[in-house]
Amino acid sequence: MIEQELKIQLSARDLEKVFRILKKKAEGKVEHKYMPRAYYDTHDLRLYENHISVRMQYKPGKGGKIGGYEQTLKFEVPHSQVIVKGAFLRKECKDMIRTRTPRLELVSDREGRIRTRPYRNKRFIHIFTAAIERRSFEMKVGGGKKKGLVEVAFDVGEIILDSNGRHYPFYEIEIELVKGNPEAIETLERKIRGIARTACLQPLSKSQHGSRLYRRSIARRKPR
Repeated sequence: MIEQELKIQLSARDLEKVFRILKKKAEGKVEHKYMPRAYYDTHDLRLYENHISVRMQYKPGKGGKIGGYEQTLKFEVPHSQVIVKGAFLRKECKDMIRTRTPRLELVSDREGRIRTRPYRNKRFIHIFTAAIERRSFEMKVGGGKKKGLVEVAFDVGEIILDSNGRHYPFYEIEIELVKGNPEAIETLERKIRGIARTACLQPLSKSQHGSRLYRRSIARRKPR
């Protein structure tokens, strides 16, 4: 799946203000999920350096069956389509596996296998966990040729570093294009900026944010 999304960071108070206003225009019900996602990389962040992320999330079983781990691989793709300024354009590949640590040889997507081939024999460590409370819904934005259907996700959570156990809170709104004109993302971004004074573009994905915090924590531990 190719995803195009824009991230906005803002205060906790403004996030709730935007949520109260926009949920009135929700298409369908508001989904509410708790998503603890563990991110992995090599100790020297080889995946991060090559714009790749791998996260693991436990998924409960159904019908009395035991659950498993969803391995999600993400990587940037060439901008062959119209992309909104400041948005992420990435391919997302998901596979269910039995272990909680990544197994890149089990990636089912052909392009994903090619991208991860250099790292299959590397040792991966748990870099951080992004513990997220997410409320999300779809809404129609814009009109005419600029009309689009977007998913709006309100994320309240924290990044927890495995290296030192420190917690870093974050408050974000993600706008992801479901179908239609990508300009719908920009239209909604402008609306959110008009509602929330603290709203600004978040240029980092959660993977990038957590990886940078990890690198900083490791640098502090090194003797001078």
